[in-house]
Amino acid sequence: MATVNKQVDPDIVSVQEVRDVFSDRRWTIMGALLGTCTAILLVHSLEANKDHSFQRELGLGILASTMPFQIVYCALHLFARENEEKLLKADLQRIGNLSVVCQIIAYGSMIGILIMWYGISSFVGPLLVASSIVAFLTVRFVLYSSSLNPGNEQEFIQSKSNDERAQNDHHHLDSIHRPW
Repeated sequence: MATVNKQVDPDIVSVQEVRDVFSDRRWTIMGALLGTCTAILLVHSLEANKDHSFQRELGLGILASTMPFQIVYCALHLFARENEEKLLKADLQRIGNLSVVCQIIAYGSMIGILIMWYGISSFVGPLLVASSIVAFLTVRFVLYSSSLNPGNEQEFIQSKSNDERAQNDHHHLDSIHRPW
């Protein structure tokens, strides 16, 4: 087997740098948003004879306007991952910035979904908004409190390595799974 000598170009990013910017988690979230928006628009387009409320139209309009940004993010992600061994640092920076803009706008689709679901009933809507606020604040609290107590994280990190955790994690068939 012949080995290929690759010269390391300082302007080319590493595969890990590309995967840090375009992670599988972000891809999964964006794919779920795109699928949800597509499904909602499809279902509501089948209800053509129904009376249209302003709330419904506003929600559908927000969904429709955010979908191109979800699609562009997916295209950027695919481009970066397919070219991860030959991307220049400047190109990764540029498409990374563009992907952040696309993600922010794409997350606006959740506002459209919330607007539409708020109109389900006078009981469901306010409960949905209230539980969304509580969930958001809970996540922010947990993230903020973990950043204030870095000593606790160090104790946890030093307690076991990821390999030791994977060996004791019996619900995965392999022991080399990702620890998230």
